Amino acid sequence: MKTETAFEVELERNLSEQKFETVLETLKTPENDTYIGTNLWNIINTVCLTLKTKDLIQNEDDVDICRKILLNLVDRGNPREVIVALMEDADSFKNHFHFSALLDPLKKTLLKVPGKRGKSLEWVLSTLNAHIQTLPLPEDADLQGDEKMLLDADPAVMDTNYVVSNYLKFIDTFVEEVSFETLSKKEDYYADRVEHQREILQRFILILFDRPFLYQDLHVELDSDRPKSTIRTLCETYVKCLFKTCRNVFNLFKYEINPSKSSLKKEAKDDNNSSSKKEDEVKDENDDSEKVPTLALANLSYLIFVENIALDSQPFVYNHRYLFMKNLKYIILLLGKNKNLVLFKGLHLAQTLLDRLEEYGIAYNYIELGDFTEFPRLLMKVAIFSSIETHRKMAVQVFLSYISKCDWKGRYHLINQVLCTTNHSGAEGLVINLYKTYLNDLLNGSVTDNYFLGKNLKLFLKKVYVLKEGVETDILEHSDRIMTSLNFLRYLLLRDGKDKNVTGVWDLLPAISKKFLEPLSTGLDLSRAHYKQVAKDNEENARNKAKGSIDSTVTVNNEMWPNVPPQFQKDLLDKALLTFDMIESILSRVRELF
Repeated sequence: MKTETAFEVELERNLSEQKFETVLETLKTPENDTYIGTNLWNIINTVCLTLKTKDLIQNEDDVDICRKILLNLVDRGNPREVIVALMEDADSFKNHFHFSALLDPLKKTLLKVPGKRGKSLEWVLSTLNAHIQTLPLPEDADLQGDEKMLLDADPAVMDTNYVVSNYLKFIDTFVEEVSFETLSKKEDYYADRVEHQREILQRFILILFDRPFLYQDLHVELDSDRPKSTIRTLCETYVKCLFKTCRNVFNLFKYEINPSKSSLKKEAKDDNNSSSKKEDEVKDENDDSEKVPTLALANLSYLIFVENIALDSQPFVYNHRYLFMKNLKYIILLLGKNKNLVLFKGLHLAQTLLDRLEEYGIAYNYIELGDFTEFPRLLMKVAIFSSIETHRKMAVQVFLSYISKCDWKGRYHLINQVLCTTNHSGAEGLVINLYKTYLNDLLNGSVTDNYFLGKNLKLFLKKVYVLKEGVETDILEHSDRIMTSLNFLRYLLLRDGKDKNVTGVWDLLPAISKKFLEPLSTGLDLSRAHYKQVAKDNEENARNKAKGSIDSTVTVNNEMWPNVPPQFQKDLLDKALLTFDMIESILSRVRELF
């Protein structure tokens, strides 16, 4: 950078050579005071730009001495001009140390303008938050249980800890200024300025609950010896900052609908000097970085209801169904993300809120609404495709809990929704078995609602007892649905005699036999013959090739696995044949009952 004076040339040279102590001594020399005061803007700009472009701050010692250099400078000029000078090249930080070095000088300067701080504070927080949003996310390594303790050693988590802990010291100063405890000790203050600063702080703190906190492990097991992670402790502290300025936790959710229009109010008329005009040009009032992401509020909801962080600030005036309905949109957002730590939050938030609901608490009228339709679909998606076993099991458990909270009409339609929209044998088998359980309760007299009988039962059976691909159906792939369907049919024939026919199943037997049982029997024979031939071919190949060198493949879910070990392939074929035998056994029993 070309400078206009020997002083600034010398200053830049010493900075470039990392002679920070020399720079500090030069600034403290009395004979330089006049020149520094006259050219303060240029000098601050030279220091900040040189440190940034040449990436000179490399460790904590550098941070400390560079902070002292900047603190010495910010004491000398007009606070508003100093803020603009500090922020002029701060749109992107070279590294986290550069970010940390600017925090104390910015804080000291902002504290000098308590009455007219609004725009300046927004600008500074927006710039600092933008850097935090660029922090790398931890590796999504399918960790579960105590394995997640390994995240503490993830470089991305360590970087996040460093940055947000330094940022906390900065922002907490301004939170304390307008906290209820601080103001309770003051007799006079400007209520409008206090409320404006509170809203600014609330918005920018809430943004952090999207990135970085949403993608971190924030869970603490009850009655567990596992210590809290550093990121969890920091998150708790940020939540406490929020509640220093907000008595009712649910008031924070207003930012989802109205992202701080009050922040766009104009400040006092005397805020018209040249530095504030330049600041207004740089700061876009409608910048998206000021808006609170809905995912941030979803994470806050998780912290409130699952982690119980905000119990003291949570009013107990809302019924459980209302809370579930209000949070369902957040649950859907969390379940829709493919990050395991985010999915974890969605599943636990759903389970916690459902546990509070009474049985039959959700009427059918709600089931047909958009969010209520999307919720079970996403649960099934997690249960089928999640790479983490505990997530898959929990998704099934949450679905079972959800359906148990619906009335009988709602349960019937949920079962049909899964059956018609989820092309997965395990999920279809699950809801078929659920129908059987509910029907059994009805026939035994423990349920008085007849919604699962009559026309509704017949419609359901017609959907279940169909092989769409006829004799060419992949029996192994659809084995869960087929076995559950056969067991259901066997139950109906045993439980409801032909002389009673309460369920009407005997009237449907000709159609069931034609569309399901007969093609199933033929398909079984074809599948068994095919797998036996494959087993025979493999045995012949094994005799002709050296042990362990067989180039064989197995197809799983339409994916080809090459070079499968012979014993593993033999086990797969044996299990397939065993599955066919089990289906054949149940099918034979059903035929006997005819």
